[in-house]
Amino acid sequence: MSKPNDKKTMIKLCPETPLLSLPNENNSFNPALLNMSKIKVVKKELQHRYRRHRILAFLQGLYSCHWKRYQWREIEIGACCCLRGEQIFFTFLLLTFCISFVFLYMWLEAKNDYGGFDAFVFQFTKQWFYWSFFLVIIASIMFTYVLLLMMIGLCLLTEGQQPHLHWSNKIGILLVLSICIFGMVAVTLFYEEKWKAAELSLQMTAPYLHIFGICLMVAFSWPMGLYFAKLNGAALVEKKQRQSGNVKDSRKIKRIRAIQFISLISFLVVLLIIYTIPLGISSPCIRENKTLARKPTFIGHRGAPMLAPENTQMSFEKAIEHGATGLETDVTLSYDGVPFLMHDYTLRRTTNIHEIMPTSSHLPSSMFTWQTLETLNSGQWFFKAQPFKFMEPLTKEDELKAKNQSVMKLSNFLRLANRENKLVIFDLYRPPKKHPYRDKWIIRVLEVILNEVGMKSHLVLWLPGQFRADVQMMAPDFKQVLGTKLPLSELLRMKINGLNLAYKDIDSKDIKEFEKYGIFTNIYVINEPWLYSLAWCAGVHSVTTNTIHILKKIKRPFFFMTPKEYMLKWLLLDFISAIVIVLVFFYHWWREKGWYELLVKKKSPVFPMSGVTDVEENTEEIQNQDENNENQEEIPVSPSPSDEKNPGDFWESLLEMKSKNLKMTRSLSTESVIGSNDEDMPGNTFPTSINKDQVKGSAEEEVLEM
Repeated sequence: MSKPNDKKTMIKLCPETPLLSLPNENNSFNPALLNMSKIKVVKKELQHRYRRHRILAFLQGLYSCHWKRYQWREIEIGACCCLRGEQIFFTFLLLTFCISFVFLYMWLEAKNDYGGFDAFVFQFTKQWFYWSFFLVIIASIMFTYVLLLMMIGLCLLTEGQQPHLHWSNKIGILLVLSICIFGMVAVTLFYEEKWKAAELSLQMTAPYLHIFGICLMVAFSWPMGLYFAKLNGAALVEKKQRQSGNVKDSRKIKRIRAIQFISLISFLVVLLIIYTIPLGISSPCIRENKTLARKPTFIGHRGAPMLAPENTQMSFEKAIEHGATGLETDVTLSYDGVPFLMHDYTLRRTTNIHEIMPTSSHLPSSMFTWQTLETLNSGQWFFKAQPFKFMEPLTKEDELKAKNQSVMKLSNFLRLANRENKLVIFDLYRPPKKHPYRDKWIIRVLEVILNEVGMKSHLVLWLPGQFRADVQMMAPDFKQVLGTKLPLSELLRMKINGLNLAYKDIDSKDIKEFEKYGIFTNIYVINEPWLYSLAWCAGVHSVTTNTIHILKKIKRPFFFMTPKEYMLKWLLLDFISAIVIVLVFFYHWWREKGWYELLVKKKSPVFPMSGVTDVEENTEEIQNQDENNENQEEIPVSPSPSDEKNPGDFWESLLEMKSKNLKMTRSLSTESVIGSNDEDMPGNTFPTSINKDQVKGSAEEEVLEM
């Protein structure tokens, strides 16, 4: 074995040469002191700190506000992904994603009731505003924000970056979670039936949610496949090093394989659940063509409130114009016993009472005489408030007519329906205490229907439940309608002819059973085409709607298909997505496996010196040279005149002596991490862009101080 300070193996360096990056003794370079394992560590650290990844930099900046590359810390493959605190907050992130998605879905499904919600809020704020649409925007922003954070976090983990969620994002997640929980609790307290309506909506939206879930899993397969492939590559490298005797601990390989197995199984379980969701989907629109019932007829809800002010003459005329078979309204009694049409408890929302009598605008509408009521305007509010978000513009003639509408008497409403041969159905509100007609309100309404107007009895769908037996005796030809679902035997005993139910009570089996005994079903209030399609498929006879001008254009129910067609589409979608996911995993496996094989066979250490980059070496040969260092022959090396002129070439010859398979190239890029050898620099120096302040880490310092 040759001594390290043997003059034959010592190479004299020029005194001008900076020796920060070279192992030396007394201005002499000794190749035996060149520790390749240390240089590998230096290469890894340098690449980790200075390699440019603009996309990762952008994602890391969004997630943790770490915009500088050297601030990052890459985690080792198979090690714990992040700190315990970050793991807890990532769990909060996943929980917030699920809750925000449920909240967004619930509010999107509630679009059918946006008008009623805005009218409800008006009772407290006294101002018209699209609160429903505003909440949709807020819910969408919150869900998108959480979804992006979750996807960014997963991408960083698959790229081996240690995620550190910034405190501002943590506050944002907790804020989104709090808002969603508060909203869901409020719905449970004030509108518990909404959950049942959301459950009902799954009969129509579940197939689309199934498609959304598959698309999400396909998108998620990209980072998942990349992470799986990196784990596989890391296991191959560890296995190779173990075979060469450089790895004594085999538990690391087992840990990597365990993480790889758990991650893949978790992904496949979720994917399998999404694939089998259609087995639990039961929709009345998945049926044979011959079993589809006739198209439900329309009952105008307070007329056509999207085309004219509600409960006005013009509104009912518009409903009749668009093909309504029935008209729905709300009836109350004035202080002097005149039945008139008014839905709200007060007159503030749909009249100009606050302009004419501001001090009395809070009083119940039934506490005003008809002489006062007929002077109010019931049309101007329609243009100021615009109660529906997407209203069709009116012609100048219709606009002028709408602005001059007034409160409508029940008798005028009945005369219009009787003349047009339209069904009528109405809610009858009992006057408050101290009202002269509090105990005679039903008798007064019957007098108007039977005596004052002479309404055709078969056109009246009698809905009020008070004193129903007395009404049946006085008007036996009225069609008795019940507003709640009761057992069939009870309905037959009460001689009920029809049911007027909320859309949450749609049940195709009950509807068919009632129909056998001559009991029809009307569903209210249906505004959305998908909900109307569901009612159609369920066999509903008629629907009460605000959007008659939209629903009448539907020629076929949405998502209507035979079971065979649905099965074919479902299996085809699952098959295509499965192929895409397999291809994604195979691509990452093939790409990462090739990269790691290249890393094992031809790993390229980067020497922290000027003008040298892209050094390729045979790792096995170098390791064998390190193990058999005693058997190495001494190679006398003497500098030549050409070496003194070109230190880069001189250094290249030295590396060839150390490793027979070394390959060195000159870097011409001034932006290189190592640096460049400019012509105007002194010929005997190695200019470098790395100094001790820039290169950190104990491994680097040990090499640099050699």
